[in-house]
Amino acid sequence: MKLSVIVCTRNRAYAITRCLDSIAQALANAAPVEAEIVVVDNASEDGTQAAVNAWAETCSFPVRVLHEPRKGLAVARNCGFHGAQGEILAFTDDDCRMDLDYVKDLLRHFAGDTAPVLRGGRVELGDPADLPITVKTENTLRRWSRTIHSARYESLGKCIVGCNMAMRRSVVEQLGDFDWQFSTKAIPAGEDTDYVFRAYLAGVTIEYVPDMIVFHHHGRKSGDDGKKIMRNYMIGLGAIYAKHIFHDYNLCRPGYWDLRLAVKEFIRGTNDFMPEINFSYKDFAGYNLLGAIRYWIARSQAATGVAKRS
Repeated sequence: MKLSVIVCTRNRAYAITRCLDSIAQALANAAPVEAEIVVVDNASEDGTQAAVNAWAETCSFPVRVLHEPRKGLAVARNCGFHGAQGEILAFTDDDCRMDLDYVKDLLRHFAGDTAPVLRGGRVELGDPADLPITVKTENTLRRWSRTIHSARYESLGKCIVGCNMAMRRSVVEQLGDFDWQFSTKAIPAGEDTDYVFRAYLAGVTIEYVPDMIVFHHHGRKSGDDGKKIMRNYMIGLGAIYAKHIFHDYNLCRPGYWDLRLAVKEFIRGTNDFMPEINFSYKDFAGYNLLGAIRYWIARSQAATGVAKRS
């Protein structure tokens, strides 16, 4: 099997078939291609399973429907990893739509690789009425690598987005599963960025290509919606900093840069980050700190549990 496109979904019966339609169309546009679609139902309670099963019966490509009863995007993605059969594993989200040329572009990029790569592409707003968040719209190909000390000069947290991320199976075998701690109630986001950090530390090149495009229909239109998702992202980022600060402190430099901006905001009494949703650099730094604390608490509890069992 050449390619597995993996979609994790939970309680999205109303949206999942439009996502799957776009994947099937992108695969057909790249024909002939040996590919499968892997759908991970992450403990849905709204009829998602029935919707996916009905859709699968009409699809011309193999569809593998998996079930992960534990809630959380990281464990769902891991279920997709282990159930997929492709050499190349591509992830998108259930509220995304693939561009018609996505698979063609993905296969062309991977065909040219001479070393391991974790690759992501452009994420455009699917609905222009949605807030311009959870997107990445740069038009220039970029690469990051530990051999050129990329983390010393810029944030790796902004390299690629989890709803448009792909890698060869050999990279998964090298890095292992997503860290399930980054999709829990305490740390509600960050499993994709943590994977980027781990790839960087392992010597895998990170690459952003602007021609691999998905359209994100995230549906967040109000300031409260935007602030909630930014809060989750910043908690996740703080936890990632706590996890990796002793592996390579350069990965955590952006936390220091953002803290300096938060201090400037405090002195000026301004919001210089995202005033349109009332989310400031002070909020940014505060939720980073909260995420770091939550990570160390979780790590301490896990270590205590291991000690008690031994």
